[in-house]
Amino acid sequence: MLAVGLGSLGGTLPRPAAAAAETAFVSEQVFAVAYGKIAEVYLQQVDFGRLGLDGLKGLATIDPTARAERQGNTVRLYVSGSLIGEYASPSLSDAAGWAALTTKAVERARLYSPTLYQAVPERVYQVVLDSVMTDLDGYSRYTGTQRATSERAQREGYGGIGLSLETANGRTLIRNVLPRSPADRAGIRSGDQLLAIDGDLTARLSEADMRDRLRGPTGTMVLLTVARDNNPPRRAPIRRERVVPNTVNASVSEQVGVLKVDRFNAATASNLRDAVLSTRQSMGKGLRGFVLDLRGNPGGLLDQAVAVADLFIAQGKIITTEGRHPDSRQRFEAGPDDIAEGLPLVVLVDGRSASSAEVVAAALQDSGRAVVVGASSYGKGSVQTVTRLPNDGELFLTWSRIYTPAGYTLHRQGVQPTVCTSRTGQDDPVALLSDLRDGRARPMTQFAGWRARAADDEEALARLREACPWKEHEPELDLKVALRILAEPALYQRAVALSSTNTVAER
Repeated sequence: MLAVGLGSLGGTLPRPAAAAAETAFVSEQVFAVAYGKIAEVYLQQVDFGRLGLDGLKGLATIDPTARAERQGNTVRLYVSGSLIGEYASPSLSDAAGWAALTTKAVERARLYSPTLYQAVPERVYQVVLDSVMTDLDGYSRYTGTQRATSERAQREGYGGIGLSLETANGRTLIRNVLPRSPADRAGIRSGDQLLAIDGDLTARLSEADMRDRLRGPTGTMVLLTVARDNNPPRRAPIRRERVVPNTVNASVSEQVGVLKVDRFNAATASNLRDAVLSTRQSMGKGLRGFVLDLRGNPGGLLDQAVAVADLFIAQGKIITTEGRHPDSRQRFEAGPDDIAEGLPLVVLVDGRSASSAEVVAAALQDSGRAVVVGASSYGKGSVQTVTRLPNDGELFLTWSRIYTPAGYTLHRQGVQPTVCTSRTGQDDPVALLSDLRDGRARPMTQFAGWRARAADDEEALARLREACPWKEHEPELDLKVALRILAEPALYQRAVALSSTNTVAER
């Protein structure tokens, strides 16, 4: 796969941009790990003849004169219309071979393209892997180093002290101190003014600088200078720990616990458990039930979605997953406990509820544990495995499909609410529930046929989407409907009975 000598290529070659020794080299390991993981775990077998070539075509994003083509067993690389390299094409299943070819071709192109020469390696990884990902499904993606680092912190946690900052009128105020975090244990409270970090005045630091200074390796120290209520400033030495952002917010409305989950990270199930127990303890026997608000929740970690569903389901299947890799074929069952001890539960979803949020809603609905209210959810019924690459970027690859306890896939169709709030003209909670109250509401069993076909049948999918199309509406309508259902036990039981779903297919 070595490039042939320049003299044998013919034509007039552009002058090399600079000596190779002066460039920042692109790492073959990045492509090798990425291509190898695609070959190993992706939902379907792939053709690296197509993926590898399309990756090289991505160089045109940086330099439009860069072009790659494959004829027979030969890959040719052009810059500014001139042939600069020929390579023996690896087999269509040779991930390592295509990674090596990609690296050599990229470095060759950088010698003859000033634009590519000036591009940092991360930019090259981005355009090549973005082009490769376009040949896969819409949920497989490459995330560059900077964004991947931020997403990992939100998903898995980071070394920090557990607070957020707000800058206003030249003052830096502390907000959202996480319970039991290092900042909380050090006596830091929301509303305190942050004057300095390790002796450096916050007035002279940008928000990014302050965030970076607060974070650091676990076990290391940071010194805050804070002031409260016009009292003299005090210094608070704090040791950094692994901090996972809290994605759960709990409140009480009309004797109902309202649990808002923004996304699913490594601490979501634990934080939700704490919120449920705290609400039950504070409300006592006056608690009517819970609303689990998953509207706008884009998903997150699958194991956390399973754990959240398991909090409320005492027995039975939660989900199954199926893919090409043996490890992708899994079945998740509920444990014996229900943290709410059978208290009525309503789940809110909308068109932005996706992935892990849909897993929770479907499991609670199919098991008869909850009534789903809102609009049809997004329809992301697949699982992505995340691979950290040698450059600290991340590769998200779809490796399995998700199937609900009733056996239907969430792919494309999402979760169909038992009580739909998004139809045109439905903005009065009382009128909206009249069909349910009068026994005219459509049971979920009527959707079974469409659900069985919707993943591949456009007509069935259209019928499902038309039954409860998502559209913007007054945000409080969903909650008002949920609270009214929970206020009437007979109405709630009727809705639960309608939620029971016939098995579409055994998994």
